[in-house]
Amino acid sequence: MHVLPPSRYASSVEYATSQNGKNHIIEGENHKRQCHQFSVRGLNIDFGGMRTNDDIHNSIQLCPITREIIDTPHMQRLRGLKQLGTSEMAYINTTHSRFEHSFGVATLAEKVVRSIREKQPQFKISEKDIICVKLAGLLHDVGHGPFSHVYEMFLSELKIAVKKGDWLGQTGYSSQMYKGLPMAMEKWSHEDGSIMMVKALLAYHGLEIDEEHLDDPLKQIGDGIDAYCFGVRENEENKDGSFEPWDGKTHLPLIQILTSRDWIFILECIVGGPLPLKGQSIRSANESNRMMKRVGREREKEFLYDIVSNRHSGLDVDKMDYLARDERRAFAAGKYDPMLIELVYVTWARCPHPDKCFICKHLDREAKPSGDKREGMHLMLCYPDKMVRNAMNFFKHRFRNHQKLYQHHTTVAACYMVCDILLLAEPFYRGLFFDSNEGDANQGSFKHKTELSISRAMLCSGSYLNLKDSILDIIATTNSNDLEPARQLLYQYQARQLYKRVATQSFQSKDGKQIDIQWQKSLWEMEERDIVRDIIKCGQLECNSIVVTEDDLIVKKVKIHHGMNTDNPVNCMRFLCKTQLSKLSAPIDNLPLAEKIEEKEYYCEIPRAFFQRSLIVFCRKHEKRKREFLETCYHQFIDNIKKRSGGENCLNNKNNDEFEDLQYSILTQSPPTCSNDSFAVAEAGHNFYPTERNDTRKRVRRNDGKRLFSMLEAHLNSP
Repeated sequence: MHVLPPSRYASSVEYATSQNGKNHIIEGENHKRQCHQFSVRGLNIDFGGMRTNDDIHNSIQLCPITREIIDTPHMQRLRGLKQLGTSEMAYINTTHSRFEHSFGVATLAEKVVRSIREKQPQFKISEKDIICVKLAGLLHDVGHGPFSHVYEMFLSELKIAVKKGDWLGQTGYSSQMYKGLPMAMEKWSHEDGSIMMVKALLAYHGLEIDEEHLDDPLKQIGDGIDAYCFGVRENEENKDGSFEPWDGKTHLPLIQILTSRDWIFILECIVGGPLPLKGQSIRSANESNRMMKRVGREREKEFLYDIVSNRHSGLDVDKMDYLARDERRAFAAGKYDPMLIELVYVTWARCPHPDKCFICKHLDREAKPSGDKREGMHLMLCYPDKMVRNAMNFFKHRFRNHQKLYQHHTTVAACYMVCDILLLAEPFYRGLFFDSNEGDANQGSFKHKTELSISRAMLCSGSYLNLKDSILDIIATTNSNDLEPARQLLYQYQARQLYKRVATQSFQSKDGKQIDIQWQKSLWEMEERDIVRDIIKCGQLECNSIVVTEDDLIVKKVKIHHGMNTDNPVNCMRFLCKTQLSKLSAPIDNLPLAEKIEEKEYYCEIPRAFFQRSLIVFCRKHEKRKREFLETCYHQFIDNIKKRSGGENCLNNKNNDEFEDLQYSILTQSPPTCSNDSFAVAEAGHNFYPTERNDTRKRVRRNDGKRLFSMLEAHLNSP
């Protein structure tokens, strides 16, 4: 493959403006010579159009440029990635892939942009703007690893394994595993993978983003699509009123070609903000204090960034599609609210997160223009005030799916099991190859045909292409003795012998912000590893033949919220009253100001709390005796936490009074003074463990009964 020298690709192309004001390209001799270096083609045009069926959006139309993107190994790879990872272990129908989800996001993104263009033409949204946002929706998940978010969980747990030097009794975890390989990107996320895969997808078509000449066509670096045909054609009307179809091979005017700036805009839409520096992860860039700016689109079109990934409120087409699609597959009923698409508008609004916004937090450092009445404001996606209940229902939908589907204890247990399989295979599996001839941003760090581990596959697109959910099947077919522990655990997973839940602890909070009970607050503030260590210590103090170790136990803190942690996400949205809707056709500078709606206006729609905490304890072993012993150790650990936090006095006053009355009545052999209802609650064990799950209440009730009657017996036998 020949690569052009670092020179301006379009420097030999002259642009002329005809009398009717339309740009046309006049090819220079240098451009012709460059094209002759490669075998280039135009877009494949299907004049009949191409459609596909979808269970959420019924029918989806594919334009020529989206077809060129879809028919690449990088997009087709998404067929091998389940949208919900391991959720099929709990809900058997949730086997849909990220491939179909990407189609749905692209469809909704196009609908939103076209809706805004039709209602507010003053923003001058072009067909190229529409196709860019659509491609951002299509490509937003192209960087996901196997089993979706499990891969990122695996990378996080790998750091712990390397620090310890072993994992589940298997040794060999150290920095020496990666001798000769480049360092992993710090704080890598799947959005970083998306940036890499989009660039590799362009290279597959012989194209490359030219950061030095943003407003020129993409740089031609190899065989594939002609950069001057890689765009969207807006049909031109002939004098007789007819439209001349485009053959896909004729060079387009510059205003219709997807330039390097357009593709950076697509990447910025995927990331949700400015692109990081080369070699830097998105999270690291966001955590730095460096001033960052977007270059894809000007301020007058900044609202386009919020369609696929809404950084202001979280209400975007990505969530609209996956909430509806996941619910449809899991519970046979799911759809998105079409009013959130049809009634969206764009107008000025104050930034809901000025301290976190990469624009607003640097305003005090910049020279402020005099009389800038729009300082601290953005052109945001807004809705009529009557849509506030629809918005709240959207965020309730998100909470409900997380509670019932995404954070289901069986799903979480399966996630940990897959993560352990990958961790056990990491030191010894080297089946992912990278060919330096493929071309990649990191190719200088690799030798020809370098073998990579699972964790290092995300460093280059050539290896990442082959890293899918099928990695488990590949591990199962290996015959290396070093991979035997990984294979044994994999066989258990395939037989659905998953990790078992030992206990679940919820946390009492009236508003979702502060935990009301002191011992629960102390428990939540502990690190997960410290909780595991203390539970095992309780087991070591028991006179029992069962031996338990920290590897036998998993503690998971589960946080479920409506989109903005403990806050109301609707407070981050902006709305317009009915009288302001008529002003939305005004020039951009004169558009009305959208405001936040006070919570008292929709009080009945607001949940009592926006944040829910819980703690789940899993056992990696399948022996029933060991699970029951760990359950006993867990309850002993909870008793210790309560004693350190003041014992039962930490309960609320009503429950504490009833507990004291019950205890006194038993010790004095007098009838209980509490009511029938409250006595039934006390008898069931609620006053002792008010938040235990049903599956552990019987055991807790027996233990508490034994304790109380032991106290009674001691009282009766005392002189």
